[in-house]
Order: sequence, then structure tokens, then C-alpha cells
Amino acid sequence: MSESSALQWLRAPKLAEDALPEDSRAVACRRCGRTVQVSLSPMRPPSFLRVEDQVECPEVQERWTGKSEGGLLLMMCGALEQSLDAEWEIAEPESAARREPAAVSPVRPRPSLAPAASLPDRWDDGGDDDQEEKGEGGRLKALFAPAAGARKKLIRGALGVVVLGIVFLGGVLLPLREIGLLIQAPPGSAGSSSSQREAQSAAPLPSPRRILLEAASAPQDASQSPSSAFIAPRQAPALEATLARSSDTAAISRPARAPEAESKLRVPELVAIAGGSFAMGGDDESEQPAHQVSVRPFSLGKYPVTIGEWRQCVAAASCADIATGADDRPVTNLSYDDTQAYLGWLSKATGKSYRLPTEAEWEYAARGGQRTRYWWGDRMRPGMASCRGCNGAGEAETDQPPKIGSVQANPYGLFDMGGGIGQWVADNWHKNYKGAPADGSAWLEESSYARVIRSGSWKNGAADARAGSRDRYDGRIRHPTLGFRVALSP
Repeated sequence: MSESSALQWLRAPKLAEDALPEDSRAVACRRCGRTVQVSLSPMRPPSFLRVEDQVECPEVQERWTGKSEGGLLLMMCGALEQSLDAEWEIAEPESAARREPAAVSPVRPRPSLAPAASLPDRWDDGGDDDQEEKGEGGRLKALFAPAAGARKKLIRGALGVVVLGIVFLGGVLLPLREIGLLIQAPPGSAGSSSSQREAQSAAPLPSPRRILLEAASAPQDASQSPSSAFIAPRQAPALEATLARSSDTAAISRPARAPEAESKLRVPELVAIAGGSFAMGGDDESEQPAHQVSVRPFSLGKYPVTIGEWRQCVAAASCADIATGADDRPVTNLSYDDTQAYLGWLSKATGKSYRLPTEAEWEYAARGGQRTRYWWGDRMRPGMASCRGCNGAGEAETDQPPKIGSVQANPYGLFDMGGGIGQWVADNWHKNYKGAPADGSAWLEESSYARVIRSGSWKNGAADARAGSRDRYDGRIRHPTLGFRVALSP
């Protein structure tokens, strides 16, 4: 086969199949004892040469009748393939002894077809790939010798292109870059030496205004060493006086900025609450029985914690970044665990022990010294609380709570102590007040995750905005209407 024919066979196998030589061999089947002509071709596995032999094969007949596994028509039965392998194993040493490796010429060698004709390729699925490669190594080397030579030429050509590219970069582009630098040089520097240009670029002329400002800000210490003192260059008298006046004017017109103003911590504003006693309880079954409670003095947040205050904790990587909205709105969608993270960060940042108010402290502050259902009376009035139906039909339909301080403050100066947002307190939930502490401390239960919620929210009705109203929620779970306010003991 010529080189052009071999290339045509590699590019179009379907056209090259007819041009390659075919052979046949008479093989005695080990199963049926018949001598069958087997077709041998480099483009397909060994197969029956005649259809009559294939039809009479017992294994093929079993596949037709379905007695054996599989249902495909074999190109050659297994017993006949074993017989063919045995004959090939005997014939391979003799053929290998007669075959000599084809000489590889440096100028376009032409492969010989004699090895392919004398020892045609065979199809073996029986796991004898190593023996087949040993018998056909010479024929494959002769077949792919032209391709190997072409690859070597291609590699040499690629290396030559790379070398030429390096030479081009070093011999052409670098001189062009130097020429460009000369063109861009400032006027008057072309005639100076390279050392002079470097000295000029390394020592730029100082700004008179900067010199005066640095001299004015330098400490006037007589004991300062000469090496560390700043010496201002002498200016002309007129110019020095003008610059001094402009510097003094700028210093007077620009007030000094306190360095701690930028890093000032936004701490929730607190209101001091005097201690006292009150009757704790309300109308609902969970608010019974009413009982007398004594509360010690403490401080309580004037407003619920805002989004702006919460974002400082987020910036310190101590709180979850879950707040959305303006800085003057109360932060919501918090769990009880979220409030503890903020209080821990705030206590560490300020050195004070911030906490949640107890349920008794919260109700004592919400009542504002009154015994009525609301601090202003027993009936809801517009503009006094942010709750569903309290100030119009559309207020509860919004997704964001109202801004802090949207309603009037109670007699203690506290805002949003009824409606607005639901507020976590320190106590665990108990179904009523039987056994509740009378000293205003938190009523805790270690095995419970349920926590008390106070104040109601803008999504709840007027009954939940009462001073005595109480609710509960799992302290591990966030809710879109829940927030908190801070407390501090003296």
C-alpha cells in the first residue's frame, strides 16, 4: 500500500476498508469438527467467510433459539475462535522468523505490505493482548514510521519558531522600548547624563506649603537632637510672609477633627428606672394569678435595638448579618440566641454587663406607674401604639416595622413598650404565674427552650399591646417580628 493510500485509509476508514488486502484461513472447529473458512481482514475481527457455515454453527443456532445467553448474531463462534488462536500461536514464531524489520529511510519511507499480508491482523477478546502486541510490533512500527518522522519534523519546526521569537523580543522590542523612553523624557533631560537624571527624579522639589505645615506641626523642643529636627529652607521674606498668613487662615477656618469621632461606638440609649413594687398580672389565663412584685432600680433601653446598632456587631464579626432596612428601624428576625450574641459583644466592647430585662422589669417599665391595661388607660387610642388596626388599616400590611419613636413615650420616657416589635425577655415560659419569683428576677428553667415574648408587634392586634400581655416562642428560632431592648443593672 502506498503512502497516499495509507493516509486515505486513516482519514476515511470506510473507503480504505475495500482497498486493504483480505485473506482466509481453513480452521477446524473444536466443537463440531467441521473445517470452516474464516475471513481475515485488518479492518474487522475474524468472521465466517460463508454464510452457510455460519448458519450451520451449533452456537449460532443456540443463539437463534434463545437457549444460550445473549441474542446477537456472532461474527464467529467461541469454539472456532479458540481453534484459530491455537493455529496462530503455532504460526507466529515461524512468521516472525521469516519477517525482517522494514528499513526506515530518511527520505519519505514507503511501508511494505508484506508483513500485513503474511500475518494479517486478528480480533481477540480473550485477554491475550500482550501476545498479540509482541507478534505485531514490527508491522505497526513499519506502518507508523512516516507519522513518527513527521512528528519529529513538527517538533523541530516548533522549537525553531520559539527560538526566533525569543531573538525577536530581545533584539527588536527592547531597543524600541529604550527609544520610546528617550522620546517621553522631559525637555532638557536629553543632554544630561543618566546619573543626573536619576538624581533629579529621586529628589523632587519640596512644596512650600507642605514645608510650612510640617514646620508648624513639628514640636518645639529645645532638647531635641539635631538629627531628628526638621529644618525648613529659607524662603524670600515676601513669599514667606504670604505663605504664613495663608497657613494661619486655613488653620483657623478648618476646625480640628477629633480622632475618636470616627470610631465612636453606638451604644443604645438608656433610661434609668427607679425601683418599686407593683401588681403583676392581667386578663388572660396565662397572666394569672396577679401577684405583688418588688423591682430593684435598673436601666432600660429607651428604644429597641436598631439596625444601625446591630450592624456594628456584624462589622465586628460577632453577630449574624440578617438585618435589612434603614438604620433608624428596630432590628427584627432575631432569635433569643441572637440577642445573647449582641449582648456579649456590647458588654465586651464597653466593659459593662448588658443583659435582657426580666419579664417583671419589662412589665413594670411598660406600665409607667399605672395599673390600667395600657399606660394611658383601659382602651386603645390612635397614635399611642403601633399595632394592627390601631392607627389605620394599612400599617400592619407593611413588611418593615415602624421607625423607633413613631408613637408617644410612656411616663418613664420609654418608646414602643406596646406594639412595634415583639421583644425577647430573659425568662423561660411558664403557663401562668403560680410559683413566680416576687423579687423581679428572671424565672428560668434549664430544660426549656421556650422564652417569653412581650409587647406584641405591628402585625398583632391591640390586645397584644397591653402592658400585661405575654407570649412565647422557641429561643433557637428567628421570627420576622421579634427584636429586643437592652437592660443594665447599676
